[in-house]
Amino acid sequence: MKVLIMPCGIGLGHMSRCIAIARELETQGIEVFFASYGSGYEILELYHKYITLKLPDIKFYGDGQFDIKYTVKKSINAPYIFFKSIYNESKIIKKIQPDIIIADSHYSVPITAKIHNIPCIMISNELTLNFSEIYPEEKIVKYLESGLIKFFHHIFKLCSVVMIPDIPGSIEIPKKLQNIVVHTGPFLKNNPQKMVNKDDLRNKFGFKTSERIVLVTVGGSNFGSELLKIIYEASSMIDCNRLIIVTGPQIKADFIQESHKIIKKEFLNNMMEWMKMSDVIVTLAGHTTMMEIMSLGIPNIIIPIEKHSEQIKNTINFQKYGISIIKNIKDLTPNEIARNINSLFNNQKIINRTAIVKEKFSNYKGTENAIKIILDHTK
Repeated sequence: MKVLIMPCGIGLGHMSRCIAIARELETQGIEVFFASYGSGYEILELYHKYITLKLPDIKFYGDGQFDIKYTVKKSINAPYIFFKSIYNESKIIKKIQPDIIIADSHYSVPITAKIHNIPCIMISNELTLNFSEIYPEEKIVKYLESGLIKFFHHIFKLCSVVMIPDIPGSIEIPKKLQNIVVHTGPFLKNNPQKMVNKDDLRNKFGFKTSERIVLVTVGGSNFGSELLKIIYEASSMIDCNRLIIVTGPQIKADFIQESHKIIKKEFLNNMMEWMKMSDVIVTLAGHTTMMEIMSLGIPNIIIPIEKHSEQIKNTINFQKYGISIIKNIKDLTPNEIARNINSLFNNQKIINRTAIVKEKFSNYKGTENAIKIILDHTK
């Protein structure tokens, strides 16, 4: 049996949860192939052993924020890229001849799969849009949003199933899609209930069990540059022994100078282990990263990408669990981020809630549920 996985290549979250699925499929003797672009493709090429084929790049634009208006303006060739993607996807499908295709937020794939009469499953944590709430005065954005929603709904209906890698009640499900949508729970590379304890992980990576450790991760896109600069400026004020900064492959972080305290990593293949051994995590509001943090129950600071509708919704959703401090990047200063991080070390109210949140998220066998769905819908 062959499974072809085609994730969105923007950032690392889509790729990370697809790798979790791929690893589980391989344990059952199933061949797995990938096709992607952008930072997702780069990470697969550099750090993983899967056969990975290149798809045309898709870009989003913004100076430290996601700017939908500028993205639309710069994407005048979007129809060409879309059909070019379908053409390249078709070539890959003919070459691999998969039994089923898994798409993660890559919306041309269900069309291509339909053309080749191959079942397709979509992974998505976003079934609605709210660009018009972010740009209330822009009528053109409202029209764009309305058109995109209709387009996405048609795309989703081409799929056998739409898997939501989250717990029930996390996102709004449109009535038209309710019969094909399944909440599986998070797709995690590690089962939190089977991971070794925090002290053992620190010994494994060469840290002292008594050290205060802060992990900062900004995913794979270039939108995290501003946060990294603020964190680096704040580093001397952060009351920790180790500040681990994960930059992602598309950010030039030469301004960050490593020291005994500051450890810089482009990528961590075993990210959940590094998360678990940390006392505090600072992150953008990427869905997969937040699923990992919540499943491990780590106090955290969330800074959503400005005007990024999905990250803003993620932030609102995760805030209700009570182990996060939410900050706006526009108003954030080095002094403030240092003060917020330091406050989390001794915030007993948040620390007490971490076990509750961890149990809530880690009880879902998301990856196993996804594998069962995939096998049930294979032609």
